Amino acid sequence: MDFIREIFSIPFGYLIGFFYEISDNYILSLLLMTICVKLVLLPSSIKQQKGMVKTQRMQPKIRRIKEKYAGNQQKMNEAMNELYSKEGYSSMTGGCSGMLIQLPVMMGVYFVNYKILDYVLRIPEETLNIIKEAVRALPEEVVGKVTNLEYQIELLAIQHFDKLDKTGIPVEFVEKIQMFKDNFTLFGIDLTRTPDTKMGWDLLWLIPVLTGLTSFAMGIYTYLRQKKTNPEMANNPSMGCMSLMTPAMSIYFSFLFPASVGVYIILSSIFSFIQMVIMNKVFSPKKVLAKTMVEETINRRAREKIFKNVAETLNEDDNN
Repeated sequence: MDFIREIFSIPFGYLIGFFYEISDNYILSLLLMTICVKLVLLPSSIKQQKGMVKTQRMQPKIRRIKEKYAGNQQKMNEAMNELYSKEGYSSMTGGCSGMLIQLPVMMGVYFVNYKILDYVLRIPEETLNIIKEAVRALPEEVVGKVTNLEYQIELLAIQHFDKLDKTGIPVEFVEKIQMFKDNFTLFGIDLTRTPDTKMGWDLLWLIPVLTGLTSFAMGIYTYLRQKKTNPEMANNPSMGCMSLMTPAMSIYFSFLFPASVGVYIILSSIFSFIQMVIMNKVFSPKKVLAKTMVEETINRRAREKIFKNVAETLNEDDNN
């Protein structure tokens, strides 16, 4: 498990750490990291947008196949596979690849938030061990059973840094961690804490609420866009369920992870929404479809011209 954590957390940890060094603000670092991730994934997003247009264009052909082979599932599947092969279509073209790429990013950010002292603040191992021992020395009623929550120990160190015995910790690192702790807030919310439904209403609940709202806005916009470009898919009950289930899952996970993870989900959702709106304008289905049809017409005429030239050459050779 530690090996998996290292794979996902090291690259994103150092990226966030780099932005933190130049900004001294963790939220701004998350923001800059999110922008970098979106830029890296931009080619995949463009491909996904074009894939949606291809899906839209295939719908009449798919309907004809379903009507023709109604009642014969095997023939229908064979015809559908033949169509997909001819059109160069796959489930990855439809947009699954973007979701698969997002998964390691999410896992990386999740793990980094439990290793902030190591990856972001770059605290040396020797000093880090002193800090961890100081956390373990705190009363159980303050930090809980640290022995059972070892992976949270760095987050607990930041959260309870004022209570730690700082003997043996170099002054420069004490100041560095204290400054980070003082700025590790959003609208006065301590981002080291995890929202807890058992404690009743808390200002920290704003993070899951905002997470759910941004996710819901994304889901509704995606549904409306799907309804416009692919009515058959939009009428599928699963689309409506996904529009509700995704925000519900986002809220649920926001109550399991530190608030800082919820902040990343919010930032990612906002940027995804903005990117989706821009992509829908720049690469609108009508524009992409028209361009695709023009390109296919040009390619078809070019092939026809080549075949015609070859045929004329063969006829000339036969006549000679």
